[in-house]
Amino acid sequence: MPIGQSKLHEKLRRFRLVQENIAWINSFDTLTKKQILDWIRYDQLFEKGIDSQGKIIGYYSMNTSRINPKKKFNTHYTFLDTGDLFKSMFVNVFLNEIRIDGNDEKLKDKEWYSKNIIALTDENITKLQAKVKQSYIDQLKQILSIN
Repeated sequence: MPIGQSKLHEKLRRFRLVQENIAWINSFDTLTKKQILDWIRYDQLFEKGIDSQGKIIGYYSMNTSRINPKKKFNTHYTFLDTGDLFKSMFVNVFLNEIRIDGNDEKLKDKEWYSKNIIALTDENITKLQAKVKQSYIDQLKQILSIN
């Protein structure tokens, strides 16, 4: 077999095509971005009422529960009143970071407000790391496979 034409050489040529930044960007497809937002929207805010630090953001008062019976007294905030915050959330992927944001203007005047509301908990960061790692592996397998 001539030099440079073995299966190993072909794999090495393909490996040189791998660019870490492209693999990073490709790891955040539409489904992954949706999953990130769902972890924040539903797992953190709606189900638990917690920010990215695991701290409960606030509880509904007796007056609030009288005005709106869906908001039970002494239960955590769900942030699902109008759905505006949930609908406004987005994920942007850059070479060195991911940015998760949304329109939180209505919240900024509240005493309980913090930038930690639209961010992942450590538990969800761990889930994201596993998902991105698997995506990297899948991309490498696809690039390095020889048909």
